[in-house]
Amino acid sequence: MSEKNKNKYPHLYKSQSAGGSSPSAEPAVFSDTDDLYLRDIKEIENICAENNLEDEEANQTLYQRLKNGRVFSTWVGDSFLSALSGRTSKNRHRRTIEKVCKRVAVSFLAMAVVLLAALLYLQIKEAKEDAVLEYIRQERIHLKKSDENDKKNTDKVAILDQYVILYSMYPDVVGWLKVDGTSIDYPVMQDRTGKEYYLKHNFEGKTDNRGALFIAADSSISPLDKNLVIFGHNMNDRTQFGDLDKYQDQNFYQKHQTIEFDTLHETGLYQIVAVVQTRVKQEDEYGFRYYWFHNYKNRGEFQDLLDFIRENSLYDTGEHLRYGDTTIMLSTCEYTVDNGRLVVIAKRI
Repeated sequence: MSEKNKNKYPHLYKSQSAGGSSPSAEPAVFSDTDDLYLRDIKEIENICAENNLEDEEANQTLYQRLKNGRVFSTWVGDSFLSALSGRTSKNRHRRTIEKVCKRVAVSFLAMAVVLLAALLYLQIKEAKEDAVLEYIRQERIHLKKSDENDKKNTDKVAILDQYVILYSMYPDVVGWLKVDGTSIDYPVMQDRTGKEYYLKHNFEGKTDNRGALFIAADSSISPLDKNLVIFGHNMNDRTQFGDLDKYQDQNFYQKHQTIEFDTLHETGLYQIVAVVQTRVKQEDEYGFRYYWFHNYKNRGEFQDLLDFIRENSLYDTGEHLRYGDTTIMLSTCEYTVDNGRLVVIAKRI
């Protein structure tokens, strides 16, 4: 307390001597007993006015001083001291409880945070695992497709540069045929539907009675058949295979013995070995049908081809076929017999 309070309440303070504590003044004593209650009440009022009872440390000091100084004389003062003591312990207890509660709350909060973090971690981990598994699955699909594409690309033969544009414009084109000394210098087509579309359509797909040069739907250029038959109309205006009948003259043959035939994938030069005059056979008729001949599996089938040439050749060219040769046949109509055909046969050189 201040000096003012000390003067006002001298009975609350005792002077200190070197030998210890001794009272320097006795507490004031009222002669009227009834006034003791009033004095205690006034003391309590003054104490409450001059002190902060919410301050725990100050309360402890005040409590000890009041108790040691024997300030109060009635049960009113004793009750105030008891209340002051209870307030201090109660506050301490309350603060302790609050601290415990706060710690428990913080612990639960920390636990909740940990649990939430663990849950999020597990979810993220699961999501990552799912993502990794999905990535692996997609990679497997991609690798499988790549392998399939690589296999297809390996099997697929590249198109020659000179035919890339032509093929992009006309996907049915399979090659190009050129015969010196004739008007034959055309693309060769293939209608894979088997309906002989190019009998009445040109290579551009336009309706045209002159048609286009073509091979059968079941023929193959990759790999190349052992024998490839190329069909074309024998036109009066010398277009298509209209000039092919020039090979009926052996002198013309002597001057023009080779044929150039390129597939989309490779160039080719062919030596003419025979000029054959024949006809299309009836369904029930026995005999070699050159227009169905694509490959020979053995020497017996190859011999059938040799016999056909020997029996139907217009003249001897001096050239001969050997087993294993690759051949082409240029086939067109010939009008000296019903369903007659003129066929120029050449071997690859």
